Amino acid sequence: MRKLVVLILFWLLCGGAQARDIHGVRSSFLLGDIWKDKLSTSLLYLSDSWSAEERKHHRDRLLNNGDTHIDLYAKATRGHLAGGTVNPDSDFLFRLRELRAEGLEPVLWLIPESKNGDHKASMAEHFAFIDRTVSSYDKEASAYVVCLECDEMFSPAEVNQMVRHIKSKTDRPIAVHLAPGVGGFKRDVSYYAEADYIYLQFGDHLSGDYVADTEMAVAMLKEAMKLGKPVVANEYSLYSEGAQAKALGDRLCAEGAVGTGNGRNISFCGQLPEKKKTDYAPIALGAIAIAGLFMIDKGFPVVMEYNDALSVEYEPKTGFGFKAEEERMLITRRWEF
Repeated sequence: MRKLVVLILFWLLCGGAQARDIHGVRSSFLLGDIWKDKLSTSLLYLSDSWSAEERKHHRDRLLNNGDTHIDLYAKATRGHLAGGTVNPDSDFLFRLRELRAEGLEPVLWLIPESKNGDHKASMAEHFAFIDRTVSSYDKEASAYVVCLECDEMFSPAEVNQMVRHIKSKTDRPIAVHLAPGVGGFKRDVSYYAEADYIYLQFGDHLSGDYVADTEMAVAMLKEAMKLGKPVVANEYSLYSEGAQAKALGDRLCAEGAVGTGNGRNISFCGQLPEKKKTDYAPIALGAIAIAGLFMIDKGFPVVMEYNDALSVEYEPKTGFGFKAEEERMLITRRWEF
């Protein structure tokens, strides 16, 4: 007899549909000389050339800097930086779960900077890579960034096309990162049209004192905020652990940024207040129970699943089974009669 699968897509159990967000994101995008120091950028953390000890050392630095998230390339094939390459055919699942277990939520950057050459693939190939990445790691990712300095590789139409494609595969937030300046080096703000977040890069942070000028950064942030999208002050210093970088991160939070990518001292940075949730759970559970009892009464096998992690199963000949799974923990139970 055909098995009825009741997919409990009723996010009602979680209090109604809630848009995901990364307001308050805190990461350390850069930690030093990216050309000489292997561990100077989190972007290359998934490189197979990093040892387990090097990854732990890097995690410890980020956590010590107060980070909540970590910026990661999902691929980077040329290896022109000291951190090496990121092979898109590697299996990153364990490393991503390890990061989350330690309190660092992965933000996956899909296409690396132009020097890697990965952007030269066809749009069909980019879509296929996006599909593969989202399918493999969406449960571990907190957000996606389409590309690093998108405007150096793609037109606004191409970037927005990729954002729409990613959104068709996931409900995670999508960000766009451009060269320094609002709208990147072309000053074309249409690059942000489909994005959920603007990941803003500020100028003059790779030379001189390695930290962007404060007043220039504040003015740039305010200009970007006028576009009506949340802005993460993503890149404004080469050394995220430095006092000057953290002071600028604090200032940008105070001026309206909803997150930082180069260090800060304060915890609050644009976090959204908790919304009062309607308690739909009893209603949903009641409806599901009635439907389940009806099917059991008719002698049908029934499986009820929620979010790929919880399931209750009934088989007329064997009875009820229960399974709950959270990452690497699995609990099962079966009652037979």
